[in-house]
Amino acid sequence: MIFSTRTSTPHPHRLFGRLLLLTVSLFTAAAPATGQQGPASVVVSDVINIDVAARQSFVGSALASRRVIVGSAVDGRVLEYPIEAGQEVTSGQTLAQLRTATIEIEIEGAKAELDLRMAELEELRNGSRPEELRLAEATVAAAAAMGDYARTRFARAESLLKGGSGISKDEFEEARAAALEADARLTEATNQLDLVRQGPRQEKIKQAAARVAVQEQVIAGLEDRADKFTVRAPFDGFVVSEMTQSGAWLQQGMAVAEIVDIDPIEFEVYVPENNIGFARRGMEVVVQVDSFPGVEFAGKLTQIVPLADPRARTFPVKIQVANPRKDGQHKLLPGMLARVRLPTSGSRRSLMVPKDALQLGGPQPIVMKVDDGKAVSVEVAVGASLESVIAITPLENGLLSEGDLVVIRGNERLRNGQPVAIVGERKTEVPEKVGSASR
Repeated sequence: MIFSTRTSTPHPHRLFGRLLLLTVSLFTAAAPATGQQGPASVVVSDVINIDVAARQSFVGSALASRRVIVGSAVDGRVLEYPIEAGQEVTSGQTLAQLRTATIEIEIEGAKAELDLRMAELEELRNGSRPEELRLAEATVAAAAAMGDYARTRFARAESLLKGGSGISKDEFEEARAAALEADARLTEATNQLDLVRQGPRQEKIKQAAARVAVQEQVIAGLEDRADKFTVRAPFDGFVVSEMTQSGAWLQQGMAVAEIVDIDPIEFEVYVPENNIGFARRGMEVVVQVDSFPGVEFAGKLTQIVPLADPRARTFPVKIQVANPRKDGQHKLLPGMLARVRLPTSGSRRSLMVPKDALQLGGPQPIVMKVDDGKAVSVEVAVGASLESVIAITPLENGLLSEGDLVVIRGNERLRNGQPVAIVGERKTEVPEKVGSASR
């Protein structure tokens, strides 16, 4: 008897069929297990409805709030130049001292002239001295005595002439002239005595007082000019440029130093004409500087320059930011690049949700709303953002409203209609600066 030792091998098509049957069986066995899982655990937040305005960042530069080149008001040689670039100065501090010897001599001469004018005025105001009065009275008495003698002599001559003896016609005329002259001298002396008694006329006193006032103004002008020989800082700030040195000759108007004030500091940005209508003087804005990533500086819009660049059609807008000294220096410095968020639309009512509620992976942004224990997918259009929240508009009216709950945690794999279990709820906070939304 013959026995065969060959074993039979399954056909390849039969082997593939068995593997396919095994795979289907495993998938079918696993399917019921998936369906038996519980609701997805989620954290939700509420939808809020607030007024917001879209904002946009505009690039600008930091500038000194005040910047001036200080010049000399007079001609002169620099004796002292006690400053250097980078030095902090205070208002009134000396920047340069010019030679003052010549002007000081002029001032001393003018003061001496003033003393003379004042002495003349004082003399007039004091009136006549007793000695002058007694001298005038004595002069009157002498003139009266001479007048009596002349009149007596004239009377004798007249009597002799009438008697026809002892006197010629010429002697008579001489006696009469002497009498008339004596009367005139008495009148002169009497008038002079009256003037001495009355003292100087008020007009004379006023003239002398005017000469004193004029001389005082001359001195004031010289002293004001002398003060200009000291060049001083016009305000608190920093020296950024040295423009002369000791020993140099300065002419009137020549530059001495450049001073800047950086507290507060000013930022200038250029805003397009289609956005400038939403900017307002006095509004609070946020400034970010590349030198301090993540730090926001509070500023105030102080000026909108009403003249656009004719080529770019942009308007200069100025923002001031407080820049106090900290740790021995100021944080913000002129020339730093900055970004300023300014409004680009009017304020309007908008639904806002936390940014974590948005899902952006599909063709349209969606949020997962919780309705009756299930997740409902709502397609939305995204608007302006405001800190941690963002404005949304449902594409289909009525699907989302204020107070609805949206998923902010656990929404990555949620499906529309999937049951959910709320394990946490966070209140959507209204930002402090409502109206400062940015795009």
